[in-house]
Amino acid sequence: MEAAGISIISASAIADVAASPSRRSRNMSLKMGRNQAAGNKIHAEEQTVKEKPNWIKQLLKDEASWSQTLVAGLAEFLGTAILIFVGCMGCVGSLTAIPNALQTALTFGFAVTCVIQIIGHISVAHINPAVTVSAVILGHKSLPAAAVYILAQLSGAVVGYGMLKAITPTELLHNGDDTSASSFCVTLIHTKISVIQGLIVETVTTGVLILLCCASWDPRNARNSDSTPIKFGLTVTTLSLSGGPYTGCSMNPARTFGPALWNNAWNSHWVYWLGPMAGSILATLAYKTLFWPRKPADKDIPEAAALNSVATEKQEVN
Repeated sequence: MEAAGISIISASAIADVAASPSRRSRNMSLKMGRNQAAGNKIHAEEQTVKEKPNWIKQLLKDEASWSQTLVAGLAEFLGTAILIFVGCMGCVGSLTAIPNALQTALTFGFAVTCVIQIIGHISVAHINPAVTVSAVILGHKSLPAAAVYILAQLSGAVVGYGMLKAITPTELLHNGDDTSASSFCVTLIHTKISVIQGLIVETVTTGVLILLCCASWDPRNARNSDSTPIKFGLTVTTLSLSGGPYTGCSMNPARTFGPALWNNAWNSHWVYWLGPMAGSILATLAYKTLFWPRKPADKDIPEAAALNSVATEKQEVN
């Protein structure tokens, strides 16, 4: 209503005008809240994209420092060099009687026993790339540490065989047969065995060896470590006696690589990489899926304690 130029506004209109600032404030707060929520969601999504999956972190993360890893790598170098030097020395047949299959199998088996006792407390004495791959799958070793280990193992195998060549005249470096001098201590597939059959033999024998590794690292087996070096040595001996006539039963790419490099003998060399690596992966995944404990043990121990140490802690009975 308007009278004499004066505007008359009803009470309800005044109330609407008075309430409008509070409505605007509420609407603005709601809008700001929605914007903040949307911003938080976008930020969370960005963080998720930036963060690496847990399994990648586990593969790259190592609790050991680089200095500790390098010391362990040096131990792997020394251990693998001893394995090849002593093992192949036991195959020399030009100085005494020609070594038979039992002698060579025992030589390599007990060489493994010695090496585990010497460096097991330092690097766990993998001395075998297939064992290192198994440790990575179980989360005991990171990829950078595994690379150091494998490089050290291959280098040690080359140096170990080189040391044997340095102390043995060339004409005497054979197994008793002069014609074998150019391939001494080189693992070869038997001529009556196909390459695929040889590949299967290397895969299966390495798988058995890796199952022993997994069992040794199983937390439930932590207190049964007093005779671990002997267990590994006898296992290598057994597998060498059974698989040796087929392929030489390498079970170890580094063991094959050293002699092959010095003798330039690469015939079916890939079998001694693919077979052990496949056996390692399959055996480790099988053990991890079927037998590895789902819950951590009451007192878990690191991988390194499982090879050559004896549990000394005992509960006191009052």
